[in-house]
Amino acid sequence: MTNAYIAATGIAVPPAVPTERFLEIDQKYRARHGQSREVRDMIRQFVENAQIKQRHSVCSGWFLPGTNSEGYEDIFTEYDYDPPAYLRARYWHEQAPKMAIQAAQNMLAHWSGSVADITHVVTTSTSGWAEPGIAVELIEALGLSEDTRKIEININGCFCGASCLRTARDIIRGGEAKNVLVVATELASIQYNMLETDVSQLISSSLFADGAAAAIVSAENSKGAWAFDKAGMSLVPGSKHMLKLNPDFEKEATAVKMFLHQGVSKALAGYFQSGRGRGLLDDILKDAPSYPALAVHPGGPNILDGMNGVLLERGWPKNCLDASYATLHETGNLGSAAVLFVLDRLMRETENRKMAYFAFGPGVTVEWGSLSSV
Repeated sequence: MTNAYIAATGIAVPPAVPTERFLEIDQKYRARHGQSREVRDMIRQFVENAQIKQRHSVCSGWFLPGTNSEGYEDIFTEYDYDPPAYLRARYWHEQAPKMAIQAAQNMLAHWSGSVADITHVVTTSTSGWAEPGIAVELIEALGLSEDTRKIEININGCFCGASCLRTARDIIRGGEAKNVLVVATELASIQYNMLETDVSQLISSSLFADGAAAAIVSAENSKGAWAFDKAGMSLVPGSKHMLKLNPDFEKEATAVKMFLHQGVSKALAGYFQSGRGRGLLDDILKDAPSYPALAVHPGGPNILDGMNGVLLERGWPKNCLDASYATLHETGNLGSAAVLFVLDRLMRETENRKMAYFAFGPGVTVEWGSLSSV
């Protein structure tokens, strides 16, 4: 069976929005829509508790005064920050390919291979969808062959960047591919719902932001590459009610809805303390001479704190999730791209020759993998 390697990674983000600016806009327009002080204080508390110093947005209505907004549009202000669904969808279709292409180009700058040898493209996004989609735009913009095989795995949630890595690995192991381009793109700010007052929606609104990440999964063992040891997916038993993405079931809805139960972090911590989750950690530790570096999905501080407690109990060092915390603080939760952002950081910074990654999302689904530096 052909071995598979992550040969290079790259990321891209739009302009930064400091948390103070984010709250300034959010509080102003929630008041304009007549929301109570209680609701406004609640979202403020969620945002402050999220520990995000800045997030990024393609929507220039959020930008600080003086930010260069060339190439970006304000779809929010004209509608008192409640733009219609069609406008959100149109703007995603305009901006998502640009962000994906930028991440792929940034990745190519770190890769010694040739775009002529990219045989497959695997993409994902949960914040929007179109067909022809991001994969077609990548093929055209990067000058890939018209015979490049594409797979688009859309509207899956935060675990799907890791799902794309596993899919790329399996394609390589099938023996017919040279290099698979993986790109995860999220523009969550386009779906920001200023009218929503449900606690779950407020929590998710406090966390998600915009960015894209790319990786090359290759059949070639190149300098700096990371070999896949294992990869898989598991469901946390009895948790499917805790984290959900729904289409617009409500007649007046103008944005995609996400349900995030406050018990998700506790459920994940319990899963890794016993049962299959504990077995996953056992397998990863068994195959490593020491504790591997970790790329854990920066879904929010509660998720990272819960995982950190479990990992410390198993003997990982106190700083084992520093890369995940730093990614959360600097970019927020980037959905399907989030774990790829952590991997991009770790692959450049860690001196550890072993690494494991975990991404979480609706289901509750756990996507995981283990890697070795070659």
